[in-house]
Amino acid sequence: MKTLIAFGTRPEAVKLAPIIKKSENTVVLNTGQHKELLEPVLDLFKIKPNYTLECQNPDLLYNFQCISLHSRNVLKREKPDIVMVQGDTLTTFAVSFATFLEKTPLIHLEAGLRSKNRFSPFPEEMFRVLTDDIADVYLAPTKRAYENLTAEGKREDRIFIVGNTVIDALYLALEYMNEEREYDMLANLLNIDAENLKGKDKVLITSHRRESFGDPLRNICRAVKRLAKEYPEVLFIWSLHRNPQVRKTVFEEMTHIPNNLILTEALSYTQTVLLMRDSEVILTDSGGIQEEAPTFKKPVLVLRDVTERIEAYEAGFSILVGRDEERIVREFKRVYKNETLKNQLANKVNPYGDGLATERILSLYRCEQFISMVRDYKKDGYGGNLYDCKNFIGEFDLCNTY
Repeated sequence: MKTLIAFGTRPEAVKLAPIIKKSENTVVLNTGQHKELLEPVLDLFKIKPNYTLECQNPDLLYNFQCISLHSRNVLKREKPDIVMVQGDTLTTFAVSFATFLEKTPLIHLEAGLRSKNRFSPFPEEMFRVLTDDIADVYLAPTKRAYENLTAEGKREDRIFIVGNTVIDALYLALEYMNEEREYDMLANLLNIDAENLKGKDKVLITSHRRESFGDPLRNICRAVKRLAKEYPEVLFIWSLHRNPQVRKTVFEEMTHIPNNLILTEALSYTQTVLLMRDSEVILTDSGGIQEEAPTFKKPVLVLRDVTERIEAYEAGFSILVGRDEERIVREFKRVYKNETLKNQLANKVNPYGDGLATERILSLYRCEQFISMVRDYKKDGYGGNLYDCKNFIGEFDLCNTY
């Protein structure tokens, strides 16, 4: 069975890497949406795409045209039996739409996440809703994602709770990376002595969501600057997104900053992993970091008004602080060096995965009903039910912990 796996951004590549590494007869399509950010991830996991597009237009409509047209050409050439996409990006939706036009079955990895607010995160919430409307098989990371899908009327026999492959990727990255070399490279990037970097308390900061553009991002900047001044012994490391609107706002606000607040170019995936592991607190609006940080038992201040990663919030790993300056400062002071909170988190498991999601997904490919569904799909777009496959692959059970 030939599977075409498509990605265009770094988070997609990270979460699909474990599947690509262990799959057979796979065609890999890179749309190029995050070209520079992707290259280190592809190098780390030793992935060589069969096709790489040049779709990087910041205008979403133009980029949708680029991705959908060129990915459809790849589909026509390769004629895969099934296509897999991940998450909630423009690449995910555009490739899904092209797949539908080719009447090819579609698997959506990380299906069912919902904030229930179509404008937050924007435009990701709508991309994942529309992708789930197109998809034929749903790989849900948690029970709540499963319930979101069934509440929308998606077929229960096609929804599989597998955990999140981001945890599989995290374990692989820790196995592949040379930690000493990564720390030396990170210290060089930050213009700081490596031993000094290791020895100091650190706070990792990232922010890139479109709904934060403008005044909300300015509020985040002011909060971070205040915290850096109040905690001169702590290194505040802001990994800057490449989006020009993000950079313009940050650079305008971040003038006359203290020496312990470092603005740096976007960190590599492995550098981000190291800083997640070694930071005292993380400030972010990233969905992936909300999923990864619980593996390291780290508190995350979520710079958003709503989150679709509810499980981390309920487990106590994530605290929603929005983009309000006073609230960000107040919540940071509450969680930093909070030994009670640290002990509580140390005794909890990551609600997003156990590192076995890839094995469950690949088991699905050996299920007879799944094979029959793919084979018969083009007759009527139905292909039979997959209830028997649920017991065959085994489902992720940590989702009931919280």
